[in-house]
Amino acid sequence: MAKTVLVVDDSATVRKLIIYTLGPDNYNCLEASDGVDALEKMARNPVDLIIADLNMPKMDGLELVRTIREKNKDIPVIMLTTQGDQKSKKKGFDAGANVYLIKPAPARLLLYKVKSLLGEK
Repeated sequence: MAKTVLVVDDSATVRKLIIYTLGPDNYNCLEASDGVDALEKMARNPVDLIIADLNMPKMDGLELVRTIREKNKDIPVIMLTTQGDQKSKKKGFDAGANVYLIKPAPARLLLYKVKSLLGEK
């Protein structure tokens, strides 16, 4: 059965690029434009992994990850953002992200991290 990945970014272009990257491996991808939208999608759909931006309107990636961690400790989260400074990385990991990648992350690296977190080869 295909794994479901929730892609959360306020840029539709970035969401489409991530989905394109994951497409050949037959992941079922859902899209959300911000943290609030992501939580709504998660309430209606089981999700195996989340790829989230840090900077988004309504609810940013940090608040999203903290909220997810309150409810589900096990779901893997990849923070994918332009914020590459150590302080932002620390905040991401402290919020509960499993992986912190800087945009533009190479497609092979993103796919490797997704597969690794989902226990796939």
